[in-house]
Amino acid sequence: MALAKGSQTTLDDWALIANTGRRLGAELDVSTAYSIKLYIKAALGEAVASTGQPEIIIQSTGEDSPATDDWTPEARLVGPSGTPLTPIAFNNNAAAAVTTANITNPVTANYDNDGKFKFILNAGTVSDSEVVWQTSNSGDAGDTVTFIEGFANNQSAANSTLLDIDDARNEVVSQWSLQFDVRAWSRARILYNADYDTDGPDVYTFGAYTLNTGV
Repeated sequence: MALAKGSQTTLDDWALIANTGRRLGAELDVSTAYSIKLYIKAALGEAVASTGQPEIIIQSTGEDSPATDDWTPEARLVGPSGTPLTPIAFNNNAAAAVTTANITNPVTANYDNDGKFKFILNAGTVSDSEVVWQTSNSGDAGDTVTFIEGFANNQSAANSTLLDIDDARNEVVSQWSLQFDVRAWSRARILYNADYDTDGPDVYTFGAYTLNTGV
């Protein structure tokens, strides 16, 4: 028998949550599914220190029409910590599928930590923001940074900035992939809590899912 598996689908597209704010994710019907895979991303959005921001709460319920107290946490996660660099602007427009971005003096600006996931914030269309993995930089002489794959969206000099933490290991974005048996669930949702670090930075969050509905 063939496995009935859906494709990855966006549940909560990239959106800003100002510090101390909260975001209630979309409610997802999982009543006909056997399992769910969740893909969650959280990025620090400004040069403000974070001790861990935001908190991510995955909730489920067995009710088809749940009341407030029918929801129960299945898992809790905490986003990135550290102090992001001042976001650095793109000097030129970068079309989708382009792998190199033009930024001024990546070494002097401390955007030369390669081999790390970084966050591109598209302030014009926040849902066009994306996570990238930087593979190399040209140094200050070349004014470029290069990523392992082409951009998913057009990134413009007017709207797009790159965010990073100046550290060889700490990253400005956290990413999680979690799978749950949902045979006892009817609904699922994600809560995003940017009040977890009350004097921390604004954040950007994203959630997607894949459902297994049969075998």
